[in-house]
Amino acid sequence: MMNQKAHIDTQVQKTIEALDNLPELKAHYLFRAKIMERISQEALTHPQQANPAMRSVKFALMAFLLIINIGSALVLMLSNDTEQTFSKQDPLESLTNEYSNPALSYYLDNDNSVEDPNE
Repeated sequence: MMNQKAHIDTQVQKTIEALDNLPELKAHYLFRAKIMERISQEALTHPQQANPAMRSVKFALMAFLLIINIGSALVLMLSNDTEQTFSKQDPLESLTNEYSNPALSYYLDNDNSVEDPNE
């Protein structure tokens, strides 16, 4: 077991030394420009042709989404006639009822009972 661990350690040391002794690689200063030029040439010579099967799948998905949007709009319009619409006063009444709740009166009463030490 110890012999195997020592062997692994020596192999790791050899690998690290080999990596340390590698010469430093430097890219040519026009490397990026040449790559971009090559990409643009490849795009011009080999334009991507649309797959007809993918075109039909995209069309089917667009039609499906259109049907769903129209259906949801119709459901919303038909259900909107039967529901009662809210007035502007409803949210105000709701807030008033929530803050005038008797459960909050304990906290409001105790705030008044705190004495000021300067009096």
